[in-house]
Amino acid sequence: MTRFGKLLAGAALFCGIAGTLLYPRLSAPRVQSPFEAAALLEQAVRDGGESVTFRTEEIDLDAVYSALEARYPYAFALHATTRPNQTIELRVELSRPARQEQAWSYARALAAETVDSGMSEEQKLRALHDALVRLCQYDTDTAGKAAPDGAAAPFAADGALLDHKAVCAGYGRAYGMLCEAAGLRAVYVASEEMNHGWNAVRLDGETYFIDCTFDDPVPDRGEYVSDQYFLLTAEELSNTHQWDRAFYEQVLDGLEKEN
Repeated sequence: MTRFGKLLAGAALFCGIAGTLLYPRLSAPRVQSPFEAAALLEQAVRDGGESVTFRTEEIDLDAVYSALEARYPYAFALHATTRPNQTIELRVELSRPARQEQAWSYARALAAETVDSGMSEEQKLRALHDALVRLCQYDTDTAGKAAPDGAAAPFAADGALLDHKAVCAGYGRAYGMLCEAAGLRAVYVASEEMNHGWNAVRLDGETYFIDCTFDDPVPDRGEYVSDQYFLLTAEELSNTHQWDRAFYEQVLDGLEKEN
């Protein structure tokens, strides 16, 4: 091989290596916020995948988890892999996938029994709120544990919908799943300050909050349902609750733009 031929072969090899490294980076979408990353990941999972790769300068992975948790009513773990080509791969691992799918089937059946097309959006939200409170009991045993397993069923929709027993995270995720089954969107709000979770919705451009856990008496009173924490404004809810208002407003903003 001539010197010129060797140079061409070397250039071709270099281009091949460079293309292998650069193509995934150039083809990956650029993400500038945890809300964008969560939206991409949610869409990928709903389309049957489990991961998404994107380019970003810097992103808070805890915020991505919180944003996805708010949008997606399934319990999951989030795994991140940083690539040398300056991309990040995020992968969702569902907890008890078969059982959570069973909960989703139950949610669709319950929503179909509970709401009808003649109801207003507010009436649908109230009907689903009441159905969940009647169905589920607050799991005082799990709540009383010093170090409960946060991946266990009482913290997820399958605990509330299939076992009829849950703590606040289970109520919040189950309510989000019921709303989705009825064609509504209710985000899950998690408060580190309170170690508590509930839901937020948008009605006519305004944000309202629904806390099914606080509306379910302990000990359980059967068919009795409180409405004290149904559709409260932020100002009303702030009398008893603490949360990152700006963060969840951005989650809701994103959902409105998508719709």
